[in-house]
Amino acid sequence: MKKKNIFKGIAVLCAAASALTLFQALRIGCEYSRGSREYSELADIMVTPLSDSLSVSSDEAPIDVDFAALKAMNADVVGWLYCEGTPINYPVVQSDDNSYYLNRLYDNQENSSGAIFMDALNSPDLSDINTIIYGHNMKNGKMFAALQNYDSQSYYEEHPVMYYLTGEHRYRIDIFASYETTGGSDAFTIFFDSEKTYGGYLEKRWSMSKIDTSGLPMTTDDNIITLSTCSYDYNNARYVVQGKVTLLK
Repeated sequence: MKKKNIFKGIAVLCAAASALTLFQALRIGCEYSRGSREYSELADIMVTPLSDSLSVSSDEAPIDVDFAALKAMNADVVGWLYCEGTPINYPVVQSDDNSYYLNRLYDNQENSSGAIFMDALNSPDLSDINTIIYGHNMKNGKMFAALQNYDSQSYYEEHPVMYYLTGEHRYRIDIFASYETTGGSDAFTIFFDSEKTYGGYLEKRWSMSKIDTSGLPMTTDDNIITLSTCSYDYNNARYVVQGKVTLLK
């Protein structure tokens, strides 16, 4: 009789655990859907396309953004990142704590989708040698999931350029490297003590890259941007896409 009761107890615990797991999965799924919907609606309201098609060599960004309205929603908004023909079309926020926006949307709502956010140590105007921006790798393809597509040469050739906008300036981001690395990698170095050190850093990025961008002119005078998301190939893995920063007119 005792043994029978034990089996019943185990069955009840297993059922409860399964129900809890299902509930958590449904909750997170609902949050992802809500987050995706809110970002899509935000882009529809805040972003104005300026042209149907711009060449890579264009000296203007293909969109305009209402930063006054964005700042009114959240003063932490520092920019907007856009890549034509991909899901990347998001506001960029910055806090003094890199964990704050892991589970909050651009407007501070708690949500597992998080936000696209700049490293707390960076200057928001891309004036640092290396500006780092993070985002989740969402299974629904949103946020920074598209970064891993840059392990393909053909995908890179279709999307070689991103744009970063602020209230004051527009920047073109020419992709020059993409690769998998670890969370503690020197890829996330922001400041360099010499031009030689920075030059060695760039050489290493090119050697690690899964794409060929040898036709892109680049020197140690160029600032770069590093886009990072989680990779699930091994523990603490990150997928990184890096680009050369050019200030537009």
